Amino acid sequence: MIKPFSNALVTSALILVTGLVGTAQSYAAVSIIQGKTIIPAGNATSDKDLTIRNDKLAFSLALGSAPPWGVARGCIVDIANVTDDGTLSSDRVAFADFIPNNWSSWPNTYQRVDILKDTQDEAIVKITRDFAKVVITTVYSLESGSDRIHVKTTMTNEGEALTDMLSGYTLWPDGGYKFAVPGYGNNPEVVVNNPISDRFIGYDADWAVALHAPYMTELKNQSRDLYTKHNLGKSESMSFEGDYQVLASGDLSPVVQAEIERKNQKAGSLTGSVKTQEGKRIVEPAVVVLKDGVPYIWVLGKNGQYSINLPVGNYQAYATGKGFANSTMHDVKITHNASQVLSFDDLLSPGEVSIEVTDAETKSALDAKIQIEKGSKPLIEFFGAQTFFTELDNIGQANFTLAPGDYQLSISAGGDFVAKPVLINASVAPNKTTHLASAIPVSTYPTQHGWYAGDLHHHADVMEGSTSAEYLVRSQLAAGLNVTFVSDHDSTANHAAIKALSDKRGVPFIPSIEISPSWGHFNAFPIDIGAQLSVDPGIDDIHRIIKDARRMGATSVASNHPYIPYGYLSSLEKNTVPGGFDPSIDLIEINAVVDYQKALEKARQFWSEGLPYYYTAGTDTHDVWNETSGLNRMFVYTASKPDAKAFAQAMKSGHSYVSFGPIIYPKNVMFGDTLKLAENQSQSIQFDLLSVNGLKSVQLLGNDGVIAQRTVTGESVSVAFEVPQKSGWVSLVVEDTKAHKAFSNPIWLKMVDKTQF
Repeated sequence: MIKPFSNALVTSALILVTGLVGTAQSYAAVSIIQGKTIIPAGNATSDKDLTIRNDKLAFSLALGSAPPWGVARGCIVDIANVTDDGTLSSDRVAFADFIPNNWSSWPNTYQRVDILKDTQDEAIVKITRDFAKVVITTVYSLESGSDRIHVKTTMTNEGEALTDMLSGYTLWPDGGYKFAVPGYGNNPEVVVNNPISDRFIGYDADWAVALHAPYMTELKNQSRDLYTKHNLGKSESMSFEGDYQVLASGDLSPVVQAEIERKNQKAGSLTGSVKTQEGKRIVEPAVVVLKDGVPYIWVLGKNGQYSINLPVGNYQAYATGKGFANSTMHDVKITHNASQVLSFDDLLSPGEVSIEVTDAETKSALDAKIQIEKGSKPLIEFFGAQTFFTELDNIGQANFTLAPGDYQLSISAGGDFVAKPVLINASVAPNKTTHLASAIPVSTYPTQHGWYAGDLHHHADVMEGSTSAEYLVRSQLAAGLNVTFVSDHDSTANHAAIKALSDKRGVPFIPSIEISPSWGHFNAFPIDIGAQLSVDPGIDDIHRIIKDARRMGATSVASNHPYIPYGYLSSLEKNTVPGGFDPSIDLIEINAVVDYQKALEKARQFWSEGLPYYYTAGTDTHDVWNETSGLNRMFVYTASKPDAKAFAQAMKSGHSYVSFGPIIYPKNVMFGDTLKLAENQSQSIQFDLLSVNGLKSVQLLGNDGVIAQRTVTGESVSVAFEVPQKSGWVSLVVEDTKAHKAFSNPIWLKMVDKTQF
């Protein structure tokens, strides 16, 4: 039955469907359900939300619930597949919908919902929203028996002409792994040139969600955003179409079958068996198909058999399995309506590796990260990893499975900061354990000098994050960090678990939260363990957000990646921040994975105005197996082991510096402190510098730019600079031979009368 419904957010009709509990057969027909989502662990929790489902999948539209990252209401926030026993899986996505201009801020005043069709055969729902002066309508369609949600979005510009927009559909999986647009790997962003295919897939062993985006010309965020670059003239409209395909397995063969159908391609099939060299059938094999030399698709087999349909063309294929060595690569030519047999009989069974990592000088066990530099790297990530970490309880010890073969492994403990990674060779044999040991030469111990390092922008497994609490701690300790830190989007769900693990290891834990409106992200820390936001980042202004951060206990509030499209300072320049500039922010982030030059310059501009907005630093890591915890970090001087409040207060006082590698030990004045100067009385500042990769240069900067520059060589050196005889500030930039840099916070200079000394 259709019920009239309206409020400030939803001003049209919503549908209420009864009978929400039943078997898979009960859901062969399409249904629309109003209220809290029926998807386990879903984020659509309002009685105003809609869930649409059939016998293959379900998806939920957030109409009353707040979507992630401050996106305007009226979008897909939950998708589930139907499992083998006929129930709905847990939520598979953090967000999957249209983005009008590359995650820029989203000025929004209304959402309207229209049920265009509600039958057992098909459901069609239209959502209308505004994006400033642009009207955006998205039509969601789901047919009975279909594994695809069809989406069509139309943008109509009712304002002045817009140029150089990046718009399109996005797919941000909730955990699992990523299979990028074929041929583009983990490129963070790239213009797409004649791609082999036009889709991105999030997957795990028991599910997959594919975004088919035939309009795309550019990709961002490792293919999770598939855009086209376009203009939108006054009164002009533009439409986009795509599909979200939902599967109950990591078998991706239905994805290529969907491509064949939507592109009306000629096709043939490939079938066969997969066995070991001993003739043993692989129970759960996979056959990986490459096109033009790059991974194109894979199919999972059963009981040693596989079958896949492919578009007509030339391919290469190999077989593999969990922990197994890959088979020989074979060339394949697919012809129209022809079925050919390709069998594999040369796979090698898995082997085991046991490795012990120690400090070469002290002989104590070290937390470490182990990566495959050379050797077999599994494409299908639930079949095997490329990155491993030592255990938390059994420090310095790692045990893992590898496919047989020869390897070069990189062992890193505080790599590129306090020690160089060590390379070791290993030969892994089938059904045997290879024992290895690695002694790491550690060059310096910052905590002995009162310095504690943290990666102050790091995610666990909330929303699009895929790192459990345990592996967050393992990764951060392996990076040589001296405090643990988490800042999940608008969530504190991992605080208690990370604190317990950190306490067990005697490591300070800094609990944070990344408050995430569409016009700027903010890390607030430390906050009370488990504290909850009381603001709505999609609606509330900057002043309420910072006030709520303080309520939760935050000493410091940082503007994260401030100059990306949805960064706070970028949005301020575009006048899209509700409430404008709030001077009570504390820190400006130097982010490891985006261009940070403007952030450096803005901080220095503030210093020249006498304003103490200091640096913070973090990697924005979500997936520790494919990203690097501590790639940059904040070294903070606290003298002795700090608690969370002392650590944050030291940062707020500027007693810190950002580093991508070099280490700085001030000798006679601390960053953030004030050096008093008297006329005609010179003063020098002194530092010990170190880089395990070898030093290259050091600059002294001030109000007017570069004051002095020195070429330095070797792993460590002491330097001294005379400071200018005028009020202002100075700071250091240290560079090593790998072009890794460290940027210090300012030392303030103040001219005073000699009698004040």
